[in-house]
Amino acid sequence: MSQKEEIQEAIKQLKDSDEKIRSQAALSLGWVGEGDVINPLIEVLKNDISPKVRANAAMSLGQLNNENAIQSLISALSDTDAFVRGMIVYSLGLLKAKEALNSLIMILETDPDKEARMAAADSLAQIGDEKAIKHLVKAYVHDSEDSVKAESKDSLNRLGAQLNITEIDVLIQNEMDKRQQSQISSAQVVRDQFLDDMQKKEMEKQRKEIITIISEELPKLLEYAIHNEVIPFGSICTRFNCDDFTLEFALTKLIESKTINAKVNAAEKSFTVLKPQAELSEDAQMKLKLIRKKFGIDW
Repeated sequence: MSQKEEIQEAIKQLKDSDEKIRSQAALSLGWVGEGDVINPLIEVLKNDISPKVRANAAMSLGQLNNENAIQSLISALSDTDAFVRGMIVYSLGLLKAKEALNSLIMILETDPDKEARMAAADSLAQIGDEKAIKHLVKAYVHDSEDSVKAESKDSLNRLGAQLNITEIDVLIQNEMDKRQQSQISSAQVVRDQFLDDMQKKEMEKQRKEIITIISEELPKLLEYAIHNEVIPFGSICTRFNCDDFTLEFALTKLIESKTINAKVNAAEKSFTVLKPQAELSEDAQMKLKLIRKKFGIDW
């Protein structure tokens, strides 16, 4: 069988029902195929249900070194299988596909699979674009996997040699300094948030204690109030060392529980005492006010 016949037979096998046959056919076409096998391999990469077959098709598209495969490989980077994505990335590196630069950077920075990120670091070095350096530096400094860090450092060294860039170590140190400063800042934010939360909790605790005191003492004071007497918040807040909100909250609770009979005027920051069954003459009211002053009740 001639090589051309072998190629045609392998193309037919790409549609075989047996995964192993399809996989071997996809792999072999990368070594013996020519330009006319590009489209069949792209079709397999897009549609075959087997990740193994898709991965071999991606590998062969890279081995064939045909630029017509680049856009299809880039489009296939969204493959759900991590191994397939890694093989696509590897092939784009073999093709030195500058069109894939941004996509490979995205893989390096965001792909959940470490093998795919490693492949992206390697392929970025093969493409040889200076734009990749800062992203490889970040990967070396920030990636959670040592294997990705190592691959990124190797790619940085290769790019430095290719592009005659001598300050790679300086760029890495600068990024490490930035990370350290960021960690310090983050720790400070966490600390400040913790202290703020503690302060809020303490303030809330104090507010509850004040509300309890108001709830116990204010009804006693209001025994000396006059029907329809308007009492400003300020005088009561001064007595109980509280703010308007705390007093209004306590008043609302007392009114709802019918412990006192009053009407709050939040806009005027005051409340009116209601004692329709205990109206006093003007003379009695004057005497009551004098008694109140003796006991320090002055509103």
